[in-house]
Amino acid sequence: MPDTVSHLAGYGGVALYLSSYALLQSGVLRGSGTVYTVMNLAAALLVLVSLSRDFNLSAALIQVFWVTISCVGLARQAILSRSVTLSGEEAALAATALPSLSRLQARRFLDTGTWVNLPSGTVLTTEAEPVRALTYLSEAEATVGCGGQEIARITNGFVGEINVLGEGPASATVRIAQAGRVFMVSADALRALLVRDSELKALVLGDLRHDTGRKLHAQNRGSANPQP
Repeated sequence: MPDTVSHLAGYGGVALYLSSYALLQSGVLRGSGTVYTVMNLAAALLVLVSLSRDFNLSAALIQVFWVTISCVGLARQAILSRSVTLSGEEAALAATALPSLSRLQARRFLDTGTWVNLPSGTVLTTEAEPVRALTYLSEAEATVGCGGQEIARITNGFVGEINVLGEGPASATVRIAQAGRVFMVSADALRALLVRDSELKALVLGDLRHDTGRKLHAQNRGSANPQP
């Protein structure tokens, strides 16, 4: 093998090692994610290529074990992902409201709460009172009231996502206007889940912020273009 090729392979392996670790520390990649594992696998293979020219047993052994561990990790991820089952409504919630979560992470989140059918008039949050649960409207419609006046309607998405983790006061009263199916997880259960997994917490919080932004955008657009 030409020296240039082996040197470039070695440089490429080092670049991948450093890039994957930098992206992991900055929060862009997940340690249990496929991309991080693949980057490390490719880095180890490139370094092995470079060692074929200037062989070093200890360095080669490290790369061989790194390749082996990466392959085992990828196989484990594939097996776990295939073993996870989601119902139709669970898959719809995960894809729509929690797109950052893997199937396994979505399963853990969903196992924390429960699906219920709520009748019209059920109060989900009360203005100025602590938010006790996070609710996802799947097939229900809710009104949003502030100061005794209805200010918006929600047909899908989360309710209580802003203050649920701290059980802070709700900014509005949200009430079921049209009976339907919802997913609910208590504040205590949600905190217990996320405190054990900082990675899952970051992903869930990111998706909740995105859902809040989506609803605010839809509300502002509706206000700017009132229906006749």
